Amino acid sequence: MHRYFAPYCYDGIAINIGRNSMKKLTTLALALAAAIAPGVSAYETKDTRLLRFPDIHNQTVTFVYSGDIYIANTQTGESKRLTDHIGFETFPKFSPDGKRIAFSAEYNGSRQIYVINSDGSNLKQLTYYNDVGPMPPRGGFDYRVLDWTADGKNVVFRANRTPWGKRMGRPYMVPADGGLEQPLAIPETGGGMLSPDGSKYVYTPIDREFRTWKRTRGGRAQDVWIYDLEKNTSEQLTTNRATDQQPTWVGDDIYFVSDRDYTLNLYQYRKGSEPKKLTNYKNFDVLWPSAGPNAIVYENGGYLYRFDAKTQKSAKLSINIAGVRQYAMPYSKNVSDFIDSMSLSHDGKRAVFTARGELFSVPIKQGPTRNLSYTEKSREIDASWSPNGRYIAYMSDESGEYEIYLKDRSKNNAIKQLTSNGTIWRFTPIWSPDSSKLLFSDKNNTLWWLDAKSGKQHKIDTGIYDEDGITQYTWSPNSQDIVFVKNNENRYASLWHYNLKKKKVTRLTDEMSNEQNPTFSPDGQYLYFSSERDFNLAFSSYEFDYMFNRATRIYAAAVNDSVKPLIALQSDEATIVQDKEDEKEDDKKVKNALQSNDFMQRVTALNAPAGDYRSLTAVKDGVLTLANGGLQLIGTDHNSELETVAKGVSNYTISSNSEHLLVHTDGGYSLIEPKPKQDLDANKLDLSKMTLKINPQAEWQQMYVEGWRTLRDWFYDENHHGQDWDAILAKYQPMADAISHRSDLDYVLSEIAGEINSGHIYVQSGDMPKAERKNHGLLGAKLASDPSGYVKIEQIFKGENWHDDFRSPLGTTGVKVHNGDYIIAVNGRSVKDVANFYELLENTQGEQVELVLNSKPRSKGAWQVTVKPVASEQGLRYLDWVNSRAAYVNKLSNGRIGYVHLPNTAYEGNRAMFKNYMPQTTKDAMIIDDRYNGGGFIPEHMITWLARKPLNYWKRRGVEPTKTPQFAHNGPKAMLINGYSSSGGDAIPYYFRQAGLGKLIGTRTWGGLIGISGNPSLVDGGQVIAATFRILDTKGNWIIENEGVAPDIKVIDRPELIYKGQDPSIERAVQELLKELKENPKQPLVIPPAPSKF
Repeated sequence: MHRYFAPYCYDGIAINIGRNSMKKLTTLALALAAAIAPGVSAYETKDTRLLRFPDIHNQTVTFVYSGDIYIANTQTGESKRLTDHIGFETFPKFSPDGKRIAFSAEYNGSRQIYVINSDGSNLKQLTYYNDVGPMPPRGGFDYRVLDWTADGKNVVFRANRTPWGKRMGRPYMVPADGGLEQPLAIPETGGGMLSPDGSKYVYTPIDREFRTWKRTRGGRAQDVWIYDLEKNTSEQLTTNRATDQQPTWVGDDIYFVSDRDYTLNLYQYRKGSEPKKLTNYKNFDVLWPSAGPNAIVYENGGYLYRFDAKTQKSAKLSINIAGVRQYAMPYSKNVSDFIDSMSLSHDGKRAVFTARGELFSVPIKQGPTRNLSYTEKSREIDASWSPNGRYIAYMSDESGEYEIYLKDRSKNNAIKQLTSNGTIWRFTPIWSPDSSKLLFSDKNNTLWWLDAKSGKQHKIDTGIYDEDGITQYTWSPNSQDIVFVKNNENRYASLWHYNLKKKKVTRLTDEMSNEQNPTFSPDGQYLYFSSERDFNLAFSSYEFDYMFNRATRIYAAAVNDSVKPLIALQSDEATIVQDKEDEKEDDKKVKNALQSNDFMQRVTALNAPAGDYRSLTAVKDGVLTLANGGLQLIGTDHNSELETVAKGVSNYTISSNSEHLLVHTDGGYSLIEPKPKQDLDANKLDLSKMTLKINPQAEWQQMYVEGWRTLRDWFYDENHHGQDWDAILAKYQPMADAISHRSDLDYVLSEIAGEINSGHIYVQSGDMPKAERKNHGLLGAKLASDPSGYVKIEQIFKGENWHDDFRSPLGTTGVKVHNGDYIIAVNGRSVKDVANFYELLENTQGEQVELVLNSKPRSKGAWQVTVKPVASEQGLRYLDWVNSRAAYVNKLSNGRIGYVHLPNTAYEGNRAMFKNYMPQTTKDAMIIDDRYNGGGFIPEHMITWLARKPLNYWKRRGVEPTKTPQFAHNGPKAMLINGYSSSGGDAIPYYFRQAGLGKLIGTRTWGGLIGISGNPSLVDGGQVIAATFRILDTKGNWIIENEGVAPDIKVIDRPELIYKGQDPSIERAVQELLKELKENPKQPLVIPPAPSKF
């Protein structure tokens, strides 16, 4: 099973909470439940909270509230809304004269830059280049307005058009009255602002303003720089290990915020001495400072403050926002897209779903759809129908903690609360076949059974090696035997047995193989499970190497010695007719009690081939499994073959009588039988009546507490890095009360997440109001405006047109076009007809587009070509950057040194290793570029490849010797790192150093070596992601997290040198490697004559 570090993808420490902590948490949660009990509350129209991204001009501020742009008078607090659109607006900035406001918005489904008059008139779109698309909250936004030029003629903004990923950006400038934007000389930027005279730009090269990690001290903690736009020189102003960010300029003074004293506060830069601290907030950070002519406005705790540059004092602004909060109003919605659990009645006539926090009973064919809960202030999850059809068990957080409840259908769905001691996450309760007991586990890695009548809980076992908890458990049909999966110290999982009467846990399988998915046959006589016991070699296409895959088979064991083995020797024999007394006596011997001893001696394999099998469920004469892209069935006869029940099934559940299946596919939910070749469409459930009236305010409050609980229960450290987690919840509650838009919830949850001071604590958006996204196109080239009114093709990106991510429309074979040509028209429309060329590419993605081109800026002599625009040029920019780095290394080293860039440690990074590193292992030396590595998997295989050395050579007649391993590099290496070497990108330079492979060159890495392994989502599909495991060295010391990996040789890639086409890190690496090669020349392999005397 993979373990992941980075946000690309999705082993934890047991959390043990003492009795006093349990009482404290439960009391607090109950208090919170009472606090949020009222329905829709009235918002504060006086001194409104959660005003974001402010800017100021004299006595007027502009800001974002509830996704729209407002302006307000700083003296009276009176406000006016300027925009009203479902597309989320951000970063309003006043023009120097205060008459216009530039901002970004998603009006046409792609975030772009707009300007509007300060009175709300004359809205104008300035940019049209397709944005990078939706990003999680930690990624911020494409198209961030930064500033205006002093003359008010241009808007400066940050666009995410770099080679290194969709979250990194550089500054651009676009004419405020319309025109094609052009990049500034600066290769990358976070927040920034022009000097009053426009000659300099103060900024942070690193962007992390939206990251949910407070007080980081790793390599991505920002520093403030100045770039001289006239001289093309730069100067680093701050060097503190803390975060210094969001620099602004008021007159000749530079201000920024820093957390060098724990909380982000406002500071003034003083050349040659320590910066001056201007604010002293302890509870909340100073966020999004923005400067006007004589003041700075910033956000703190959801309120706006004005800092007077002359008096150096801050004053709170009381802003009043009247009117309805449209996104907080209750609305009705079909919630079938939000189903998070399902269960089927014993007779297959009804299904129960949990969706958007409610319980729904849905008929299979006839009858009404019923909401069984109507609990808008709480969330119901994990519903399970009892085998006798009387009860529905589920979990609800109505009390403030998730507890187990029953609905008694025989008593008009009367509710019975079974548990009241919840302090941590519980996993799905499942019924015993006699409908009297429930089996569940919790995040303390403990398995319990629960008496459904008395509510008494009985502890079964606790796992100390189960990173994700004990999550696989099942009842025998006798309702007395329980089989569950628990890890051994070697992390192989074994089957374990517990009997309710004996109250004893016994092992069924040993530590030498990995068992999963236990399930009993309907009669209880056989236990089926999957096990990885096949070691099938799959050879690599690139070298003599192999892996073991499709290692799983399905096995069956008779539960005791009295049960006939499934795969017994076959022979037709005459039967003996017994009398009734003999039959009764014989029946007594054949029981379905599970016998633990000699279990493995009763195991046989079913006839399914080795593969990847999961989610096993036994039915009469067979076993269901998710495999090979669908739901499949293998019979128990010795000659049975694997057959497909239905394709595309992602999950399923079965009725207690084992006769009906409820399956989920992309097409919906269907009721079918456990037989081959089922028709999903003919048996699809009608979910059109699963309509719910959603109260956003109540739902936001539930998700606020749920997000806090997630970090409480799933974070690797039960002490939350020393934070008083109850106090954190109370601290942000007033801000949660002020939420008026789904994005506000993301913000508040991100602030809570940041308090834990950890990497990989992320917030994912849920059901967000958003504009319909359009398919805008791009041509795969750098374009520039021309005085003629046409656009010039400055550079066509060379692509790999057989790969979708690297297809270059203008670089496609057969398209007659060259660098330096001009685009005259698009689909018959002259380029001169629009102010910004990219407007002509709206809605052209993937469509055939006719371009008129010419080698000169005129229509005469032009020719026509047809291309298919792409959605993004990021892959092409990356390919261009990598190829240029490789060419630079080749030039500087005269071909002696190879180069490979690792974009991440996930799929793309591992592909890059094989594609670019393996073929270059004959080079004298190698540079491995880990800069901008976004992480992914733990890079244990990548470092193994890098650490390979030749073990021997083989000589054949007339052929130069070959080595083993075939792809092994024997020579010096260097690895380049920077602040964007993240997560798995932190790990690989650490491993590189541990393996003694060479020098690390560059700047300190991010320092986010803590991992995620999945946790439950929020009710609307959003998620707070907790870090569940953290790195230690081999001596048990905490390492790298919140520190990073320091280089052996520090090299800063200065922006002016990058602009000139240089690469300081590469230059130093080549210098170091050539020096090593000179001191230790590569020795050729000298082959003596073959032996002739014996």
